[in-house]
Amino acid sequence: MMLLVALALAEDPAPAVAPTSPAEAAPTEAPLVIGDDEVDETILVTGELEVQKAREAVVLRLRDEGYKRSEREGDYTVFKSDTPYHPQVWLHDDGWVSLRRQPPRIHSPGHAFADQGSPLNYLWCVPTLMTACVSVGGWTIGPRKYGAIKSDILEATRPEVRKLNDAIVRNHLGQRIYKDIPTDLDKLWRDASQPAEVRRRLIYLYWDSRLENESGFAAKKAIRSFMLGVVQPSAEPYTAVELGGLNADRQSLAALELPDLGTGTPPE
Repeated sequence: MMLLVALALAEDPAPAVAPTSPAEAAPTEAPLVIGDDEVDETILVTGELEVQKAREAVVLRLRDEGYKRSEREGDYTVFKSDTPYHPQVWLHDDGWVSLRRQPPRIHSPGHAFADQGSPLNYLWCVPTLMTACVSVGGWTIGPRKYGAIKSDILEATRPEVRKLNDAIVRNHLGQRIYKDIPTDLDKLWRDASQPAEVRRRLIYLYWDSRLENESGFAAKKAIRSFMLGVVQPSAEPYTAVELGGLNADRQSLAALELPDLGTGTPPE
């Protein structure tokens, strides 16, 4: 049983028809507003802080459930319970939460972990043939009991993990809207190896290929802002005739509208 699948965003910059990113397909709780660079940077920092705060809430909930030990391994953190038959909780950086049986654990008598208590306590391990110093973890309980324990832990942490997943989605979407999309479009528009007419068409296709949901509309708005702020003030803007032809072949429900379009064909 897994909690909400978190998001992974990895896109190649500006293909001929840019693919829809998972972040654009995910819903957001608050509308995104395209603003100036200072506002954009504030939004990105706020998103990172929201993710950090949500992750800390998950950690606090796990501690309340007896998971007071943690180890950082690669791109995830492993949380361990004082109760040997409780599963390990793996909290991944991308929001995945998975549970795994704890392996056998060596410790001194009366303690849950090896680094607790005096080293002299291990002298009791020899006469007891190590039975007082080894916990075999979740390997000794059956699937039904183990499944019930997993369910209890997942249910106890579900609200915090859900908020973490939502925060990660919004943060990735903010990165996509305010950083990745403008960077992709800027590279595309500055590509002098392509005629301006081709570049304008590719930017239009970038806009037209977004999904028409809340996140996709936010991406469309960012792309349109680039058109208005960069393409249209240039010496090679969209014209009314050109935009009309592009809109005629669109897959979007609504046509793209740009104000103050010229009527002629811009020089290439």
